[in-house]
Amino acid sequence: MPATPEIRLAPGAEDLGLPDMLKDLLSQNLEQNPHKVNDFRKLNIKVGMTVTDAEVEMTLDFNNGVLTIHPGVLPDSGLKITTESGIVMALSNQKIKWGLPYYFDETGREIMAAMTSGRLKVKGLLMHFPSLVRMGRVMSVH
Repeated sequence: MPATPEIRLAPGAEDLGLPDMLKDLLSQNLEQNPHKVNDFRKLNIKVGMTVTDAEVEMTLDFNNGVLTIHPGVLPDSGLKITTESGIVMALSNQKIKWGLPYYFDETGREIMAAMTSGRLKVKGLLMHFPSLVRMGRVMSVH
């Protein structure tokens, strides 16, 4: 396990734009919020992400302190998220209270509305709920 979190782009991911932006967001977030590093190190899951309006598919491959962002959704992804770029940004702005996502403010209600309308789909939610919560804590800028 590396001493500091490592986030890298697999070949081809740098051409997609959004993976590079996520890499920068997560790097800055972990640097500015060192208390999130423990959650980052505990993540050991592949999260496939399809961003429909940007026509981007990628996989966030968390492996005990190392995140590799691959182009495309890898078939062995435990979680598969399909949404729009605005919802990806809302997820990064979601507040965390008592270690859990907070759905009782404007951003939280936007995320809930996206889930109920089908604009945010998460496959593997029940089976990998602890990983999803941990990833949310790592991604949130709050």
